[in-house]
Amino acid sequence: MRAPSTKRLVATFSDLDNKRANLIRRLAHATDDKDQLTEIIEKECPDTHEYARSCYHDPYNSKIWRVTMTMHAINRILGTHGIQGLGRGRHGDYAPPYEYCNAGDAYYTTLIYKRETDTLSIGCWGDIVEKEDPKGEW
Repeated sequence: MRAPSTKRLVATFSDLDNKRANLIRRLAHATDDKDQLTEIIEKECPDTHEYARSCYHDPYNSKIWRVTMTMHAINRILGTHGIQGLGRGRHGDYAPPYEYCNAGDAYYTTLIYKRETDTLSIGCWGDIVEKEDPKGEW
């Protein structure tokens, strides 16, 4: 998964330091590597590690679940209010096209995952809805 630079993350999120911004980037880049992501989460994200251990199946076995674990860890790092899906799920796996860290308001700046491009970006989900769903069909 592509992610914003450490410099951009620190500049955007006032409570974020270089160490935690680098951790976000390492998590994002590790989503394609089961072993690497597992290791990072076990060592540096205890809440997400406990969440993964509570899952019935190994959440690191599929890309969709590795993204879920990554977003869970990023949510904890940012101190946001959980992960939300945005948009209608795809046929077959029902995964929404976007997931974002809930910052408390549709127009607060947060991190948004776009499934189609496998990208983590800085933005607000209210802008996405205005652009992609002007009729309110989501």
